[in-house]
Formats: sequence, C-alpha cells, structure tokens
Amino acid sequence: MALIDRDRRSWIKSRGDVRTSNEKKPNYSAMLATSGLCTLVALAPLPFASMDMRIVAVWVLLLSAVLLLEASQQISLRDLAFLCGFAAISLSWAFVVNEQLSQTSLLSKRLIAPIWEQTSAIIGEQLNGSVSVAFNQPFFSAGTQIACLLSMLCGYLVGRDRHAARLVLVSFLGSTLAYAIYGLIAHSFWPDYVLWQRKYNYLSSVTATFMNPNVAACYFGAAAIAWVLLFASTSSNHGAGPPLPWREWIRSRLYSFSPLRTLGLLACFAMLATTMLTASRAGSVLSLLCLAGALSTYFRRALKKRRLLGISPIAAILVVVGAISIFAPMINQRFAVQGFFDLGRWQTYVSTIEIIKDHPWLGSGLGTFRWVFPRYRSGDISSYGVWEQAHNSTLETAAEMGIPFTVVVGMGWLAALVVLFRGMLGRNRDAILPTAAFWIGLLTILHSQVDFPLQIPGFALAVCPILGMGMAQAFSSKARVLTHIPNRP
Repeated sequence: MALIDRDRRSWIKSRGDVRTSNEKKPNYSAMLATSGLCTLVALAPLPFASMDMRIVAVWVLLLSAVLLLEASQQISLRDLAFLCGFAAISLSWAFVVNEQLSQTSLLSKRLIAPIWEQTSAIIGEQLNGSVSVAFNQPFFSAGTQIACLLSMLCGYLVGRDRHAARLVLVSFLGSTLAYAIYGLIAHSFWPDYVLWQRKYNYLSSVTATFMNPNVAACYFGAAAIAWVLLFASTSSNHGAGPPLPWREWIRSRLYSFSPLRTLGLLACFAMLATTMLTASRAGSVLSLLCLAGALSTYFRRALKKRRLLGISPIAAILVVVGAISIFAPMINQRFAVQGFFDLGRWQTYVSTIEIIKDHPWLGSGLGTFRWVFPRYRSGDISSYGVWEQAHNSTLETAAEMGIPFTVVVGMGWLAALVVLFRGMLGRNRDAILPTAAFWIGLLTILHSQVDFPLQIPGFALAVCPILGMGMAQAFSSKARVLTHIPNRP
C-alpha cells in the first residue's frame, strides 16, 4: 500500500519515471520474476512462518523459477562482481555440507565425529562415520539455507529495475500491515491460537503467524522501519531549501495531512504497537534504536542545518527509554524480573563455544545443534525447557558449519552492509530503498546475536529479498548503464 500526495512528487511515481528512448521496456519474463518474488515476500510468513519443509520446498521451486527468468536479463560489471561474491559463499557452503555428508573424502576421514568411534566400541560393530554427528542430517536441513541464499540473489537480480524494487518493498509493506492487523485481532479474541492451531506458550504476547514472539518482534520492527521511512518520504523534502522556523514547520505539517497520510501514520502506529506487544526485550529495543537511526540518516541534512545532528543519538536513546517505559509494560516487567540478559542464555553461549572447540573446522553438522547440545549443556542452565537453538546465529553457525565458513559468511554480511551504507548516503532518488534495507539488515544481524530470526524461514524469506533489492539500488541506474555488458550475437 502506498501513500501518494497528489500535489507533490512521491517516491512511487515521479517525473523521472517517464521512459526515455534509451530505456528498455519491461518484458514478460521480468514481470513474471517480479510477481514471483513479491508473492514470496508477502506469503512466506503466512503458513506458520514456513516452518514445514514441504513449504520450504515450494519456495525453493518458486525462487528457482524467478532465477531462471532473470537469467535471461542483461548484466553489468557490477552485477558480475555481486554474483562472484555470492558464488564464493555458495560454493563454500556446498563444500562444507558435502564434507559433512561424505564418507570417502580424505578431509572428512580426518575429521569424523568421535561419537561414531565411541558407538562402534559400545555395540561391538564398526560403523561408517561422518563429520556430522547425525548421519544425513545436513541433507534434510539444507532446504532453509538454500532458500535464503536464493531469495537474496533473486532480490538483487529483480531489484536492479527500480520499478520492480519498489514493488518488492510495497509487497513487504502491505503484507506486514495485514499480519500486524491479524496479530492484534487474534491477540484480543483468540490469544491461545496461531491461525487454526492451538498455542500453548507465549499466551500474553502477540506472535501473529509466528510461533516465537522474539522473531515476530524483529519482523514487525523491520516493517516499522520501512513504514516510517515511507511516511517520512511522502511528508517532507528532508532537507531541501532553508529550514523553516519550528512554528511554521509544525503548521505546514498539520495542514499538509491528507486521508492517505493519516492512514500511513496509523500503519506506523500499528507496526510499533505490534512490536511492543510481543514483549520481546531485544526485539523491541533494537527495533526502536534502528528506527531512530533510520530517521536520523534520512533527515541528516535537515538536522545538520538545524545543528541537531550531533545530539540526535542522545535524543534517540531518551526516546527509546521513554517509549519502552510508557508503552511496553510487559517489557518493563521482564527487565525488572530478568534484567537485560538472562543467565540461561549466557550459559548456553558458553556451552556452544565448547562445541566449537571440539568441532572447529567443519562443525558438528548442519542442523545437528539440538542433537549435540545436551552433551555440552551446562549444569547452571535450568532443567526446564529444550534448547533447540543457541539463540546466537553466529555461534550456532560456527558450531554446525565450522569457524572458516562462519568467517566467510561474516565477511559477506559485512560487505553487504558496506554496500548498503554507501547507497544510503550516496543516493538521492529512491534513497528510501537502500536506507530501509540497511537498517533492516542491521536490525536482523544485531538481533541474530541474541536470538534466531534468520533461522526461521518465514522471516528470512521475507527480509533477505529486501536486502538484495537494497544492494541493487545502492547504485544509480545511470552508473549501471555505463558499466553495462552488451549482448553479443
């Protein structure tokens, strides 16, 4: 859903959208690819966050079709550089998974998990072991990571066209608003149900179509960033011309309101309210901090003219503390009872580091954390509950896939943030696209250090295309034309 002011230029349609003779009209394959990616972004969180592997298989097939449709499009030197980086990460992932499954590789023979030799000694029969502590488990757990890699790649390829990039973002905005409305209604009338299935945990928290409120908080926090940036882009020239006196500025904002802008403001409020009602400490605090950073970045020119840019971080922290104190009583209660960081999670990190020490090169096997963790579980962790995730995606990746692959993934995420940061500060037209992608990506990475949003398909498949699209739009389309590789007959 877009907010359009009839009297002013908006980010969805502008004078720059008029096609010139040099611009190529969109073809049917590009339109189908864009429609497929928008479908994924909108529907991935719906069926219980796509936790069923059969649903993940459907998304992999859809993304494969999108990739084939985009493969016929022209590429530039910059696109080629991105594809090379993506290929390096993909090949590293494939190598590690192959070694974890293989019984013939020389490398895997030297790194076979000790559990196979110990089991052979107990039962008195020689077993063919593997690097993975659970035989063939990496094969069954590979679907989610394949889908995430494909979604970011397709987001980049589709997002090279600015019209398609905006459609992807609009699909994300519209679907998040629908899920937020459903989450608020369901929490009011059916708090013990997620869709049609009964919910036994987190009855006091809004989860919408997710099973875990922390993941829901990160999802709706990302949506709040995108919605607020959209509202800001349609309500202000963010720094063009001399700054108005505060009284005139407030008066102009009040008189410029329209029904569509009012609806956009209500959407922003719905996203923030849903985020707070998840009762997630890290999700809510990080979402508000990243939202404040996004607004400060977007209005940096106006803040600089008013000499307020230097104090904006302090003001942001005060606003976040005030918002949590006033509008999030459940989060306040959790802070009072459990503090900023509960002991069980910290002890889980210590136990996960022990797993990494025993499996430093190729890990214990993709998807095996839940099987290997009980052996290393600290006695200081409460006996209540089952730890299926490490609540730190970096540590869990290192435990399951090894330190070298974790370093490769970390370098990839760092490179993506650098590209998005450059686009956020360098773009003038469509600046909202890389800006939203940067702060959503930063929120996702930060929250993944204390939880596991990227390990949930419904979240990852909705957010990763936004990050890929943002990287594609981090560079001007005019610059992209200069580095274009023409087709040869």
